Amino acid sequence: MTKSFYIILTAAASLIVLFLMGQWIGRSYSLTKEQLARQIHESFCHATERYQTNKTKNLPTLFREELDKYHLDKLAFRIDTVFLNSPDIVQRESIRYFTDYNDLFNKQHTFVFPINDTQGIRAYIRNPRAGSIGKLLYFFFGTTIALGILLICIRKQIKIIKQQDEIARIREDFSYAMIHDMKTPLSSILMGARILRSGKLDGKPEKKEKYFDILEEEAQHLLALTNKVLTISKLEHGQLLLEKSLIPIRPMLEELTQLFTAKTNKTVTFRLNIEAVDIFADEEYLKEAVSNLIDNAIKYSGESVEIQITSCRYNQFTQIKVKDNGIGISLAAQNHIFDKFERASINQSNAADGVTGFGLGLNYVMNVTRSHGGYVSVESQEGKYSEFTISLLVSTTEETTV
Repeated sequence: MTKSFYIILTAAASLIVLFLMGQWIGRSYSLTKEQLARQIHESFCHATERYQTNKTKNLPTLFREELDKYHLDKLAFRIDTVFLNSPDIVQRESIRYFTDYNDLFNKQHTFVFPINDTQGIRAYIRNPRAGSIGKLLYFFFGTTIALGILLICIRKQIKIIKQQDEIARIREDFSYAMIHDMKTPLSSILMGARILRSGKLDGKPEKKEKYFDILEEEAQHLLALTNKVLTISKLEHGQLLLEKSLIPIRPMLEELTQLFTAKTNKTVTFRLNIEAVDIFADEEYLKEAVSNLIDNAIKYSGESVEIQITSCRYNQFTQIKVKDNGIGISLAAQNHIFDKFERASINQSNAADGVTGFGLGLNYVMNVTRSHGGYVSVESQEGKYSEFTISLLVSTTEETTV
C-alpha cells in the first residue's frame, strides 16, 4: 500500500484515539465516587416516588428502570426489609449533604423507604463500582485498539520512508555505475575517431584496422548494455515475445566458452558435463542469460578460474548449472543478489576490485527464466564457490521423446 494511504489511516486513528481518550477522561471524571453515589440514590428516590403514585409495578423493577437511565445496567442489588427503629436507619428526609450520600454508598445501602409504621425497605448494592468500571473498560479497549492501529501505521510509514530512501540510494549508485561503465568505451570511441580523422594512420592499414576493431567492440559493448536494460524493462512488463524451440545445449555452450576464453585476460578452464542434450527456450535470450552467469563467474574469481557447466534433468525441468571457484556470496547477499542494480549498490567496493557494471546481469537472468516459466537459484559458500542454476520446464515434445 502507498505512503499516502498510511498517512490518512494514521490521521484517522489519531482522531479516534483523541476522541476515545476524551470520552474516557470525561467518563472517569463524571463517574467519581460522589457522582455515582448520587446517581444511585436519585434513582432510588425516583423509583419510590413512582411506586407511591402507581403500585402496578414492584419497587425492584422501578429501581432497575431508573438505574438504566444513568446507564448503570451492570449494577446488581437486592431489596431488604428493615425495622425503622434500627440504629443505622437513614430515611430520605434525613439526607441533606453530599457526605450523607457518601456514607450510605460506603455502606452499600440506599435510604429506607417506609412501608408501614414499623418497617421499611432499602436497596443493598452488591457491586457499587461495576457500572463505572465496565464502561471505562470499553473505552480502554477501544483506545488500546486505536493506539495499536496508530503504531502499526507509523511503523509502516517509517518502513516506506526507508524503502524510498533505499531506492533513491540505489538509483544514485546506479547513475554512478552507469557513468563509470559508459565513460571508458565512450572515451575509447572518441579517441579512436579523433586518431582516424587526423589521418595519422592512413599509411598504416594494420593499425587503422585495429582502431576500427576497437571502435566496433566498444560500440557493441554500449549497445549490449542498452539492449539489456530495454530487455529487462520489457520482461518486467510482459511485453517481450519469446520464440521457443528445442535448442541443442552443447553447441551453445561450446560457442560461449570459446568466446570467453578468447576475450578474457584471466586463465579460464571450462569443464562441460552435458547430460541433457536439449532445452526448450528462446535461444537468443537463454544464451545471453548463460553468458551473464559465465561473465559473473570470471569477474568474481581470481586470476585462475575454473568453471564447470552442467546440463541435466530434474523432475519436470531441464537445468543448466554454472559453478566457479570464485569468492562466493554471503548468505545475506544471496537474499537480494537478483535485485535490479544490486551490484551498483556496492559499486564502490566492486570498483576497488576492478569489477564494474550496472548490476543488471543476474536480474536479467532471473527475468528471462521467469518469462520461460522457470526459475534461477544460487548455492554459494564464501571463499570457495558459487553455483547458479537455470531451471526451465521440459517441453511436451521432449517428454514424449524421453
